[in-house]
Amino acid sequence: MLAGSFFEVLARFIRVFSIVACLFIVGGLIGLLTDVVQDTSEVQATRFTAQGAVQVSVDIEAPKPSAAVEAVREKEHSGGREFIDDVNDVLLGPFTWLIKGSDGAVRHALYAGLGLLVYGLLLQMLADFLRKESDASRRAARSAKEQAEAEARRKSGHYTSPA
Repeated sequence: MLAGSFFEVLARFIRVFSIVACLFIVGGLIGLLTDVVQDTSEVQATRFTAQGAVQVSVDIEAPKPSAAVEAVREKEHSGGREFIDDVNDVLLGPFTWLIKGSDGAVRHALYAGLGLLVYGLLLQMLADFLRKESDASRRAARSAKEQAEAEARRKSGHYTSPA
């Protein structure tokens, strides 16, 4: 019975984490799309001076940027948007080994799609599996208890209905 309740709690935790992760990923996509629509030249190709007089064009929409790009992104975005971007950097970090040479917005969209697949679909399926295992464990424990009670009634000779 204890395993059933543990699986149930774990399934709820996974389900809540999955929903929150998907909300952050969708929020990051909405922020990306608004940046692209508003002003691509200013947001996606921000210029900053690195080591004196050399100007470098960077893509601040790329997930999991370097520290210098992160500093520029913090200046460009509001506090709430930067928080969403930071959470997205953590959530989408496992997928950053894919298509390194592509545009930052394309990479962000691909990583977000993979994140929604993993965090949205696969974690929800895992939570459903754990809930079903919890229910099966609870049913098996209840069935064993009822069988023991029926056997005790049979031995005692009292066949009164438990209801």
